[in-house]
Amino acid sequence: MDSRQRVLAALRGDIVDRAPISFWGHVYHRESSAQELVAHTMERWTKHEWDWVKLNPRKHYHVEPWGVRYAYSGVPDAKPKLSAYPVHQASDWDLVTPVDETQGALGEQIESVRLLRAALPKHVPILATIFTPLAILGELCEPPAMLREHLRTETPRITRALEVVTNVFAKLARAYRDAGADGIYLATVDWGCREFMTPEDVKRFSTPYDVRVLEAAGASPFHTLHVCKGDNLLAEFAKHPVGAWSWDAHAPGNLSLAQALEILPGAVMGGISHDGALQASTPEPALLQFRRAREATHARRWLAAPGCSMPPTTPEANLEALRNEDRRVAESPGHVSG
Repeated sequence: MDSRQRVLAALRGDIVDRAPISFWGHVYHRESSAQELVAHTMERWTKHEWDWVKLNPRKHYHVEPWGVRYAYSGVPDAKPKLSAYPVHQASDWDLVTPVDETQGALGEQIESVRLLRAALPKHVPILATIFTPLAILGELCEPPAMLREHLRTETPRITRALEVVTNVFAKLARAYRDAGADGIYLATVDWGCREFMTPEDVKRFSTPYDVRVLEAAGASPFHTLHVCKGDNLLAEFAKHPVGAWSWDAHAPGNLSLAQALEILPGAVMGGISHDGALQASTPEPALLQFRRAREATHARRWLAAPGCSMPPTTPEANLEALRNEDRRVAESPGHVSG
């Protein structure tokens, strides 16, 4: 199998020669232009030859059009700090107005998809990152708890802002596909966990808008929903029109891969703790999680990946060991996954 065949087979639940595998994370000092983001992404792919590439943009690209700014220290891999945001009081939600998805930071990300598609072999699928409309609103204020309160007290303002953001990112999702992305990786950030949301909130303030973004992108078996944080509401997202669900299966309060396979209609993506096993000084903890995940899923409907975006401190030796383990199993005499 080549990478595309392997990924599509895993999404369908078919037998695969080995588990499709990919890892991604932030490299803060190389995310501020399409050219640098793609250059870094290709360097990592060339080294590991992941089965798909989840293009990992800077965390605030999606809110820059409305005035969010972060300050970079100039120190390689130092996390930037929030320096400006537009929503300080309820009336500021009215400042969320339509923007051109082809310009500024959004246009830059379209270009990054186009450049990456030109650089990668055609058999390697690309996932382009978009955040849910509610998650985008959550990045426009500080602290995020302000949005949680305003869902109750300023509902008309919030729903109007959600409409604006949804329309912009629906067009961006389509532009990503036109630029060469095989699917959309739609992430909830805080807005898929019990700390901020109830099941009713998901149905009212997330699902309708998420679905519009995904549908605007066009059908794809590789659309992926990432439900962030511990104690998340993964089950409430089970009907989203995606082929894979991504989450941290090791975080407290979250479903395991095996539990999720019982309730989700598609594939599961993850199994390796991004801030736990992957950060260990030796590869053994990550390899143990990989083997347990493979056993729990029987290597069916499973794409091996981190639970969330990896920190820049992730040891390369751990990633190399996971890649080698995946290939070693596939090369065993008589081996067939699933």
